[in-house]
Amino acid sequence: MDGIYVLETKDGYRVTYSHRYEDLVSFDSNAKILIDGKVAKQIFTGCFCYDKLEDALADAHVIARNHTETDDGIRIVSHAKDKTFNELIKHGKNN
Repeated sequence: MDGIYVLETKDGYRVTYSHRYEDLVSFDSNAKILIDGKVAKQIFTGCFCYDKLEDALADAHVIARNHTETDDGIRIVSHAKDKTFNELIKHGKNN
């Protein structure tokens, strides 16, 4: 599935277009959503970190103009909001 994804972490919001949502998001045995830090590192490193969701969404809408047909459109991935980006990519998953 492709889309424009906004990753919410404790230190801000990062925006990117990607085909790797299925690699980024998974479920544990209790159906808790997990974010794979290795994949997050690959697709969000180098992305600007916004302080406000509104600013990240404005960037997402600019990116969306270049990708008019996506499976997911713009999606906020907020399942790692209790970790900083560096914590997420260091520990592998948000558990």
